[in-house]
Amino acid sequence: MKELTLYKIKEMALSSDRAVYNRSQLSNLIGKGYATASVYLTRLWKNGLAKRLVRGKISFIENDFIIASQLIEPSYISLSSALLFHNITQQVPHRIQSVTPINSITMDDLGLEYHKIPPGLMFGYERHAINGSYCFVATVEKALLDGFYLNYFSSDDLRSYMGNKKMREFKSFLEIFSGKGKLKLLEVVE
Repeated sequence: MKELTLYKIKEMALSSDRAVYNRSQLSNLIGKGYATASVYLTRLWKNGLAKRLVRGKISFIENDFIIASQLIEPSYISLSSALLFHNITQQVPHRIQSVTPINSITMDDLGLEYHKIPPGLMFGYERHAINGSYCFVATVEKALLDGFYLNYFSSDDLRSYMGNKKMREFKSFLEIFSGKGKLKLLEVVE
């Protein structure tokens, strides 16, 4: 098989609708072994065709929401970042805030932070198409629920963001959740 050019690899990656790749994903994309994909991964960022995010991961797009959503999987954008995405607030958080069922991590150099939530709270987000790729973002109600669960928002914050109709939607999310902290969350909507 003919050797792929770096430009062809970038074109293939961007046409797949995924923007962030690790070695394994790049290997699958180009149909080459893991070692060959590692070499291409390094060459892509050294030649300025991709941005190196962390060791072994690159991005072909410079969009913080896409990078945050695809860098650590599973995860989705939530808390104040989701409220900003949905134009509920104008305050820009210091970092893009996401939630994940794996360990919490802050990546200051990338401007990202991930908060650990129980797997039972991994719902209430939607896929949004952006710049030929995608990101996962919590709905407004789910971002508020995540924030209250993580002690990021107070019960007063929840009431100020939501009216009675939204509070009913918030309560329907609570019926799905069966993990630790459900009683605390139910106190807000009662």
